[in-house]
Amino acid sequence: MVMANPSLLLKSIFILFIIFFLPCLSWSCPEYQKQALLQFKSSILAIHSSFDTLDSWTSSSSSCCLWDKVTCSSPSNSNSTSTSSVVIELHLSDLSPKFKPSNLLAPLFFIRSLRVLDLGWNSIYGQIPAVGLGNLSNLVHLDLSGNSINGEILALGLGNLSNLVHLDLSMNSMKVEIPPLGLGNLSNLVYLNLRGNGFNGSIPLQLFQLKYLQYLDLSYNSLEGGLSPKVGSLQDLRLIYLHFNRLSGEVPEEIGNLTKL
Repeated sequence: MVMANPSLLLKSIFILFIIFFLPCLSWSCPEYQKQALLQFKSSILAIHSSFDTLDSWTSSSSSCCLWDKVTCSSPSNSNSTSTSSVVIELHLSDLSPKFKPSNLLAPLFFIRSLRVLDLGWNSIYGQIPAVGLGNLSNLVHLDLSGNSINGEILALGLGNLSNLVHLDLSMNSMKVEIPPLGLGNLSNLVYLNLRGNGFNGSIPLQLFQLKYLQYLDLSYNSLEGGLSPKVGSLQDLRLIYLHFNRLSGEVPEEIGNLTKL
């Protein structure tokens, strides 16, 4: 039987430690981002003292990059030569208990490095705070579905999120017209879900300027009027849902241009 060289074995273990464990120990998120997340958790605890979903979020933790539901950039992908990272994803859907006022979200809007923010199905109610989504200009994915957010959310900063690719606002309580200016600036959208919001008025023409759009759901609203011939400009569209509205008139022949449906 050939005995392993102890020195070689130790070197191998050390190399594995450097590759797999040292980065986890050295990467740290900025302190202000850690404090913002702790403030978010504290605000929930002030209302729901039994809240224990985010138990890993503690002030004693060396880095928020190690917390559940938080994803950070690697140092090589950040704009820094140090080992610091930044928070780029928060997956906070379906937190229990539910029924949270929207002002609890305010601390999250200071984490401007966010690219993915998922707050779906939390029964968040009310209007988005004035210091809000407009700060998060790096977002590519935003999910606020299954809440009770009201007001003209598309006009409250969403127009600044020009990098958005995925936007899900389905199953909320908007009950206003879809503001055209907010939509027109979201020129990179591929996925747009506005289902079940009680939106009224007509479908804004600016929506048909979203040339990369592949998925569009406007169903279960109170939209009126006809479908504009400009729908034919959405050449990449693969799925469109318009049922359970108050739309009238004929289907424009330009919809025949949508060969990917």
